[in-house]
Amino acid sequence: MKRRTIVGILSLILVSVTACSPSSTIPPPDRPPAPTYTPTPEPQVDTPAWFDDAILYEVFVRSFHDSDGDGIGDLPGLTSRLDYLQDLGVTAVWLMPIHPSPSYHGYDVTDYFAINPDYGSLGDVIAFVDEAHARGIRVIIDLVVNHTSDDHPIFQEAFANPESRYADWFLWTNESHTTYQAFGGFKDMPRLKHEHPEVLAYTLDVARFWMDLDDDGDYSDGVDGFRCDVAKDVPLSTWQVLKREMREIKPESLLLGEVWEGNAQRLIKWYDDAFDALFDYPLYHAIAKDHDTNLDSVLAGVQDPDLIDMFIIGQQNLFPSGYQVLRFVNNHDTNRIMSEVGGDWARARVAATLLLTLPGTPMIYYGEEIGMKGEKGDGTPYWDEFRREPMDWYESEEGAGMTNWFKASQRFNAPHDGISVEEQLGDDASLWTHYQSLIGLRKAHRALRTGAFGKVQVDGAEKVYAYTRHAPPAGEQLEEWFLIVLNFSDEPQTPSLALNLTYPGPFEATDVLDEEPWPDLPADDVYRVELAPTSGAVLRLNPPIDRHSQAQAQAQGAQRASYEK
Repeated sequence: MKRRTIVGILSLILVSVTACSPSSTIPPPDRPPAPTYTPTPEPQVDTPAWFDDAILYEVFVRSFHDSDGDGIGDLPGLTSRLDYLQDLGVTAVWLMPIHPSPSYHGYDVTDYFAINPDYGSLGDVIAFVDEAHARGIRVIIDLVVNHTSDDHPIFQEAFANPESRYADWFLWTNESHTTYQAFGGFKDMPRLKHEHPEVLAYTLDVARFWMDLDDDGDYSDGVDGFRCDVAKDVPLSTWQVLKREMREIKPESLLLGEVWEGNAQRLIKWYDDAFDALFDYPLYHAIAKDHDTNLDSVLAGVQDPDLIDMFIIGQQNLFPSGYQVLRFVNNHDTNRIMSEVGGDWARARVAATLLLTLPGTPMIYYGEEIGMKGEKGDGTPYWDEFRREPMDWYESEEGAGMTNWFKASQRFNAPHDGISVEEQLGDDASLWTHYQSLIGLRKAHRALRTGAFGKVQVDGAEKVYAYTRHAPPAGEQLEEWFLIVLNFSDEPQTPSLALNLTYPGPFEATDVLDEEPWPDLPADDVYRVELAPTSGAVLRLNPPIDRHSQAQAQAQGAQRASYEK
């Protein structure tokens, strides 16, 4: 019997189960025992190469694009906007939960093998993945297995019947199974017991299902990986087994961990043959501070940007060789960056410049590229909905595809506020164009993607941060040097920058964002510049005589001389 058939039968059985039928039982899934895992002596990080170069875009499907006029975003609508993402420069998309769920956000799943009917069908997922892949865009989806919904049929059965085969799938806190551990203390999100071998096997089944959507044994047309929710509350061994299984069936698959820790030392163990990359929460909190407050951070011009060095260089010393991190300035659980900087467009541009020129893989949260606002509500009655408002396609907030599932009167985005795709697309001075330009630069220059990060000493200025990115010659690829200078101050600054390059200048400097020349970098390696308030520059450093070409000519000359002898 095919695996998809087994899953289909199981799903039909589960739908018929309710908590008021304690005598009913659910047949255990027909699967072999979960594999065991023996860790290697040293941590290994083998992130797929495509992710090192990726531009990841996070999408809340409910808010993105509505194809059928019901006010709710859906998968066909998202598919219709793939050209928009491609034009922006996106190379990978992360979909927040797309499974059936009683909540608007979907982080309490009732069926891991189905699609939320608000979003479409399994066929719509297949079509979306096919169209994304045709554009060179990878697809990862949320994997929420720390907990389920209390409406999940398996939990309903276990709750109603302590003798159920599924009773040991959850973490009960009393013998009568009336109280249990739940994520965040929310009773509607009961935690799964991952030490139970059947829970582990079930998790592997879920992953295989989405990696082979049409059940033909060809994993190239399934999703490309998973973003693992609340990863630190699930045993490391679960992720290690899942990583191994995924790599066996799809070598380039990605396992991305949400380990929300501000202390980088606490992230190290999660790289141990488990996650390919982790969200860089330590750096996020260094530059944005508290995720629930605004106007209190480096990005808001309040704290000292030298904090950034501590985290970038510290990670280089702490983490295992080959590590990768996902860098971001906001996501669905944080205040949006435009709210953090108080609606200041110049600060939003500087934040984007930092994000897209640092090492690590950058992530953009939908609407960030147009400056959408949003912050945590006070619970009367809304909380995170304000961080997940409808994507603003039109100046009027009305038009084909515009979602309206959430239009509270106190929402942050409004008509004619300059924050829409319609108002910014084609405007060379817009935030959208700034993002597109930075993404294009990053994709065009390996120094900005995977090049070495260099600390730059800044003297004689306040709230100025600078660093270099460097890629050595490689085959036919020339050496690249970039200097990024960011002024987080509201005042003009005239810093002296000590670059500590591997060889002395002079260098010609050009701001590649506007192709404007800057003063040459002198031979003494100390660069004195004038910076406008709240501004940034991405300078390409070119020696007057290209050293790469010069070295090639010298090598060819030596070869000829040897031959002539």
